[in-house]
Amino acid sequence: MRVVCEILEKEYGIHFSYSRELVNLSRKVTVTEYRQRLKGVLEEVFAPENIRFTRVGDQIVLQQIIRTTRTISGYVQDGRSGEKLPGATIYSPALKQGTTTNQYGYFSFTTVKDTNSLIVSYIGYEPVLLPVSERGDRIVMVSLQPVANLKEVVVNASDNKLQDETQMSKITLPLSAMQSMPKLLGESDVMRTLQSMPGVSGGMDGAGNLHVRGGSPDQNLILMDGSTVFNFSHFFGVYSLLNTEIVKSTDLYKGAFPARFGGRLSSVVDITLKDGDMKHYHGDVAIGLISAKVNVEGPIIKDKTSFIVSARRSYPDLVYNTMLRSDDDLGREGALYAYFYDVNAKINHIFSPKDRIYFSIYKGEDNFLLKLAPDTLPVPDLSGRVVESSRLKFSWGNTIGALRWNHIYNPRLFSNTTINYSQYSFLTEYGIKYGRQATGEQVDQNTTYYSRMQNTSLKMDFDYRPDPQHSFRFGGAVVGHLFQPGVLDFEEKENNIKPLDTTGSGLKVKGMEFLLYAEDDWRLSTGLFVNIGVHASGFLVEGRFYNSLQPRLGVRYMLPRNWAVKGSYTHMNQYIHLLSRSAPSLPTDIWVPSTQRVAPMYSRQVALGIAKTTRNNMFEFSMEGYFKSMYNMIEYTDLSATTNVELTRWDEKVTIGKGWSYGGEAMIRKQKGSTTGWIGYTLAWSTRRFPGINNDQIFPYKYDHRHDLEIILSQKLGKYWELSASWHFTTGAPMTLPVSSYSGIESPSPWDPGFGEESHTRDRYDSRYNYRTENVHRLDVGITYTKQKKYWRKSWNLSVYNVYNQPNPFYYYIKRDDAEKQRYLSKVSVLPFLPSITYAIKF
Repeated sequence: MRVVCEILEKEYGIHFSYSRELVNLSRKVTVTEYRQRLKGVLEEVFAPENIRFTRVGDQIVLQQIIRTTRTISGYVQDGRSGEKLPGATIYSPALKQGTTTNQYGYFSFTTVKDTNSLIVSYIGYEPVLLPVSERGDRIVMVSLQPVANLKEVVVNASDNKLQDETQMSKITLPLSAMQSMPKLLGESDVMRTLQSMPGVSGGMDGAGNLHVRGGSPDQNLILMDGSTVFNFSHFFGVYSLLNTEIVKSTDLYKGAFPARFGGRLSSVVDITLKDGDMKHYHGDVAIGLISAKVNVEGPIIKDKTSFIVSARRSYPDLVYNTMLRSDDDLGREGALYAYFYDVNAKINHIFSPKDRIYFSIYKGEDNFLLKLAPDTLPVPDLSGRVVESSRLKFSWGNTIGALRWNHIYNPRLFSNTTINYSQYSFLTEYGIKYGRQATGEQVDQNTTYYSRMQNTSLKMDFDYRPDPQHSFRFGGAVVGHLFQPGVLDFEEKENNIKPLDTTGSGLKVKGMEFLLYAEDDWRLSTGLFVNIGVHASGFLVEGRFYNSLQPRLGVRYMLPRNWAVKGSYTHMNQYIHLLSRSAPSLPTDIWVPSTQRVAPMYSRQVALGIAKTTRNNMFEFSMEGYFKSMYNMIEYTDLSATTNVELTRWDEKVTIGKGWSYGGEAMIRKQKGSTTGWIGYTLAWSTRRFPGINNDQIFPYKYDHRHDLEIILSQKLGKYWELSASWHFTTGAPMTLPVSSYSGIESPSPWDPGFGEESHTRDRYDSRYNYRTENVHRLDVGITYTKQKKYWRKSWNLSVYNVYNQPNPFYYYIKRDDAEKQRYLSKVSVLPFLPSITYAIKF
């Protein structure tokens, strides 16, 4: 500051008069002004340091102001529904400082007593001037009213600008972005919208996976109201697990992970669900071509207790059965059932201004059942058996529950205590009845495979805000894990024998995880901000205790013209692994813990970027480069070996290596006006190295998508119509192809195609990821008509997925021509040109 004063004395011909004992000018400040009046410059320099200036002739007299403080805290909510608003801005014009609400809508702002008012704002709502009374610390409830000229307010984002946030590598997904995207089979989707962001890929077309910065799907921590979700898809990835109408906010962290998150290497998807309207009853119903959904919310006790319930069910099985039975493809007693359902319910109760409690549950399941009737397969096979009937069933699903307690200890200290339960399981059954012509023997065989992953946790999070310069978070958790990755049962009912039975000895492992964290968002000077934190964790499994100390650092420095340069370093640890052989992640993939031989995975990531939001919040621009190294990655040593058997020795069938991913991302987003959308581009590399594979050399891995481009546009057409379009391009990824095949001995597993036969075909591989798949690109469009009636609002949506019918691959397989003794690489495309229509009403 002393140097600034010397410059001003020379520039304006003035002199500063002050007492060195009373006024401190030793602090470092950064001032950027152009053609500014002297008074404005002096205010910017001295006001943040509580220094009063008075002009006396050609002298400026400086006096240190001794100010007492008060803390204003409370909640910011929607004035119509009482829904809490995360990310709302509270700003002091006098101090030129501000803060934001946390994910529960709570804020704490410490200011001087002579501050007259604060400005509270949120996009889509009218700003409010909050008076600061002469009383001491107090808790307030700030209600914001929707902008008057909007029939319905869609929460878009906070008023925070990118350059004002120390956090980098984070994307806040507006609810409006999900709702305006072209819909696949009539459904808007969280995961598909996230896939359209730079640095994120979905892999094969039609898959709902997330590959973030070269990571695998199991390296994504997906949280739903704080509960871990292990599989976030329906219909093998075509749909997301969650009805978007119940989502309040979604944050994606691709790096620079805050210390409060841990347990995964590549990303965090933090989804917060709506709490329910405290004042009015309302809901919505939507009917599409293959699914329908309903949402209802309202007060149980007005302004005290609310509820929200959301349910969804698909019905392709009803359509399929009608069509297939009419053609007699399944036989007189055959049937095909393929559907999913999910249900969300949440209760929110206010005990007092300082205490509130939330209880939420989720249940979702996919079911696939194919029955073939006795008259469909009467021809004997090569072994002389006649199949009478067969049945194949797949089912998988999640069960999630959470109980949360918010408490305000004092205006500066907020806490959230959560008990979470999360379970993911899948069941596979195959039954067949057949008789042998030679002996007249009747056989009824049934094979069952079951797997389960379960978490129960207790977590406490504290949010302490001593002053606008600091936002301090800390907390801890205890998590109990139950792994049951394989229970296999094979029996012949007629003969009352079990040639293969692992029901009693199936692998079942328990583990305990412990964690503590602390992080501080700290303003060091006018232009320099840091977020520094540490995440410490431990994992106890089968007598082995792993521990990890994970430092986190984020830095932001303000440049001229409101540009921010940001940097970060992140260390992450992951104690669980996903066993998978296929490129797309499937429901049958198996979760297993670290063992004596296979240590936890961990990664280190550094990133550097720039960001800016224009002054009127019209445009956002960001660009980042990153480098991530990953350790203790696993890969199967033998790709031709069978899966899902001998799981007690799974760690002996994998090799342990390293991985690297690096690249750059750029994004420009238009947030306001009749035309909105974004353009995102990613240039990335993802490589691995494993002992004994590809001659121990580094090679491109299956998540290596070199180029990725997304163009998303939404255009309002008059009062009732909205047009949307998205175009996506992704470079093909490496995959492994066999170089030859041979006839092997009888298969030891009922899951292999050759089980029960004298021989079967096995493939031979000489290297991994020796072929790159074709590029994927697709255009989707949608148009929505919306009209407000007196008591309800109706809408029609017509969407076309894959407009120019590009045959993008979902998976590849080897096709065999026995006559020519040749094999060919073939692909399966599951989502061609696909129109859909949805009718919805909101009341």
